[in-house]
Amino acid sequence: MMNLFIKICGITNAKDAGLAVSFGANALGFMMYRKSPRYIPKQEVKEILKELPDEIIPVMVFVDPSTEYVDSCLKISSKIIPQFHGNETAEFCSSFNRDFIKAIRVFKEENLISGFEKYSNSWMLLLDSYVKDKFGGTGKVFDWSYLKGKDFNKAYLVAGGLNPNNVEQVLSETSCSGLDVSSGVESSPGSKDSVKMKRFITVARNFHA
Repeated sequence: MMNLFIKICGITNAKDAGLAVSFGANALGFMMYRKSPRYIPKQEVKEILKELPDEIIPVMVFVDPSTEYVDSCLKISSKIIPQFHGNETAEFCSSFNRDFIKAIRVFKEENLISGFEKYSNSWMLLLDSYVKDKFGGTGKVFDWSYLKGKDFNKAYLVAGGLNPNNVEQVLSETSCSGLDVSSGVESSPGSKDSVKMKRFITVARNFHA
């Protein structure tokens, strides 16, 4: 089995980025959506990326962006993987000639299954909880039983309401390729709690040890 993929999302500063990497994260997520409380300007992302080890994957999160905005952000580094968290079409997502992550905001089993069919060209899918007008950082868990016994033949991350206390449960109840966490390892929006972050990653890694 491939190693569990762990993405710490909503990174807003170099200190949190460095800690996430030191604790064992594989990827860091940066919110490029201006309405997010975790929004970070692209120039600040550029500075943080200079300090990251080569093996760390930087992910930029967009919500229904313009092509021009995505292009201007991706120009920062050829390593950046875009993640689309809105109602973007599969054609739009693949138009940037990069691997991409597509978020599916899960509210019923049918929309989860159709998401896998619709975005089969994605590098990975991210399954998040549906909360009206909230795109990521919901702090809310979706019904993991929708995933039970299903082989989607596609790598997917589980997100939404994850924290150090339920990480073992999600890993035992799903066949996910990895986890995405934001609010569950924060002290306030955009400010990570180092103790929670370390515990989350340690518990997840130990589960698969």
